[in-house]
Amino acid sequence: MANREYIKNKQAANNSFTIHGISVQIKDKPSKDVSVKKVIEKMFLMVPKGLLSNIDFIYIGQYPELNNREIQALYKDSSIYVTNKQDSEEDLLDDLIHEVAHSVEEIFTGQIYSDNKIKNEFLQKRKEMWIRLKNHGFENNLENFLNINYVEKFDMFLYKQVGYKILASVTTNLFYSAYAATSIREYFANGFEAFFMKRDISRIKKISPELFKKLSELI
Repeated sequence: MANREYIKNKQAANNSFTIHGISVQIKDKPSKDVSVKKVIEKMFLMVPKGLLSNIDFIYIGQYPELNNREIQALYKDSSIYVTNKQDSEEDLLDDLIHEVAHSVEEIFTGQIYSDNKIKNEFLQKRKEMWIRLKNHGFENNLENFLNINYVEKFDMFLYKQVGYKILASVTTNLFYSAYAATSIREYFANGFEAFFMKRDISRIKKISPELFKKLSELI
């Protein structure tokens, strides 16, 4: 009985821990050989600590809000929820840093958006995307492209009707990735993710100069 209790307590300790002031709870273990602690340590090496100040909890596992929306991760109330279905540590790191970006938006909203430079840059790209898609035979009202916020119906148009393959091809020199075209918040988060994971900083600077400047200022 004592040994069983010891094992139970040890498992609980492994699934719940605090690292750099962030409480981590692993509801469901990652599906691959992924070290959550190692990934979070790497995240702190890549992203300045001041930009992680709005993260109190990280929850890993299967959660209704993720499954119902068919998404990998989300940020809400100073917490990151991320699926345990990860192909590698790199994938988990990618998801975490993307959600950190949304937490950064929350505390630096004015600095990021108040001068409308990112908004104007994003809208210019959306207008060009509208023209390119129209040339490919995809009709949709321009007004939908000029809405900077996430709209599920428009998202479905992009990813179901147009399709990811065509969208990626059409937006290759407009957005760092097609997902950045979803909304202005995803435009920022996608750039943040690429910038701090140091994938291709020169490409961000070339494609999205105003976004690049904001990201550089945050450092």
